[in-house]
Amino acid sequence: MNSNPSAIIALRGWHPAISRAEAKAMFSTSDVERTDARRLLIANGESDWENAHRMSGCECVLVGGGIAKWESIDALLAKITVTAKNSMAVECWRHEGKLPVATRDIERQLGGKFHDAGSTFDLDNPKHKFGVVLDNSAGYVAWGWMVGQGPGKHGWSAMRANKRPFFRPVSLEPRLARSAVNIAAGTRDGVVVDPMCGTGGILIESALSGRETLGIDFDPVMVDGCQQNIDWAEVDAKVVRGDATRYEFPDDVAAVVVDPPYGRNSPSDEKLIEDMLENIRKQSPESKLVVILPVAPGGDDLDEEITTDIKLHGYEIETAYGIRVHKSLGRVLIIARAWTQN
Repeated sequence: MNSNPSAIIALRGWHPAISRAEAKAMFSTSDVERTDARRLLIANGESDWENAHRMSGCECVLVGGGIAKWESIDALLAKITVTAKNSMAVECWRHEGKLPVATRDIERQLGGKFHDAGSTFDLDNPKHKFGVVLDNSAGYVAWGWMVGQGPGKHGWSAMRANKRPFFRPVSLEPRLARSAVNIAAGTRDGVVVDPMCGTGGILIESALSGRETLGIDFDPVMVDGCQQNIDWAEVDAKVVRGDATRYEFPDDVAAVVVDPPYGRNSPSDEKLIEDMLENIRKQSPESKLVVILPVAPGGDDLDEEITTDIKLHGYEIETAYGIRVHKSLGRVLIIARAWTQN
């Protein structure tokens, strides 16, 4: 492992496996590698680290720092190169349990070192934040200047589906919808399309991440409800009534993200999904596809990819991730690309 990579990516804990896929898509010009730590990645080569602000699975990116096995505060301080910054703060937090050191001691001693170098501090609204992550899963410490929100929930609960004016119990969790959009679209320009948009959760997260967004649904009740949710979220997204099996998509589709409303519960549902996929493949064969489908519970794995026997007509499945919803329902997130042959 490179102890001085271009950056260290600190992940949130809700689904590290999906968060790794999101990081690889959003920092595509870097070589993103796993470490022994469950929620720390290293990135070699530069990317636009500001993309961390658009991600649901990334706490922050640490730049100008490093990663090492934890030894002591003195050993950590010796590894950190201190430069003077105006309006800064130091933040230390934990991953996966406790290493035998107090986060406040690290903040105090490291802050003192920055102070001695001529830095000024603003603990309420700093322009620069230096982060230190203590990872107990592998006994690592990582440090660097923070790009991104940092640890904490940062408003995700306020965007939950049951807060919207138009709600259905099977609506996607916002952070899953955001990850799906980021995995599918990455840093590519173009339109993100949800051809069976339902209540609009995917559309909202796509628009909040700054992407041109189009939603389609055949049910006029869903179209009206989706528009209510778009207005509530105050985002710029378009929703239209249409048939996903026949709709003419824009020429510049970057990605297709869909959470079909019927799942695969009957042959007619499967035929609908098959016809939708065929329409997408014919019009936008270069677009990456992310499909989220309901499955029986028990197949989730927060840390690794899973295998699935699901087939998507005309598409090759690259990766699948299992997600627990509740004791009687799971979901699978599938990343796929169109077959090149007819």
